[in-house]
Amino acid sequence: MQLFARELDDYMADLAELAERYGVTLDLGEDGPLTVELEPDGARRFSIIGVLPNGRQPDTSRVAIREKWQPVVNDRLERSSYRFELIDEARDYRRAFHRHDERQFERRFGVVVHEHCESPVGHSACAHISGPPIKDGHRAIVLLIDAWVGPPGCAGLPCLEAI
Repeated sequence: MQLFARELDDYMADLAELAERYGVTLDLGEDGPLTVELEPDGARRFSIIGVLPNGRQPDTSRVAIREKWQPVVNDRLERSSYRFELIDEARDYRRAFHRHDERQFERRFGVVVHEHCESPVGHSACAHISGPPIKDGHRAIVLLIDAWVGPPGCAGLPCLEAI
């Protein structure tokens, strides 16, 4: 996925708005509004963190949307990594979609993306699950909400270590 540098703030704001439409209460922390952080090498990154409602109980489900973007050419940026995660403490369930440490994953598994599914959290039959790349943060939010509202379950997901 590529964007012009000037489009990244709007993309991040659109993701935050979509998350809120799904009921996520954003955690803006002490830093105030969401911001795209500029790194010394010209890369940019952002994190959108929030909690999902749990009725009358304390909110114990958290979502995180994290992306990193590298400059390519002509003021364009390309998404170089992502970490999309749901941790549902009430159901003791974690679902995650990752693209990071590409060289390591490509060398070991022949892929640059992977997933995680833990039920209970911290335990899984498979450390890294095979899955398709996530097109963008909009799709990631839908996948995380689907994981939150659906029954937790990791059985039958294709394990990278077994391939």
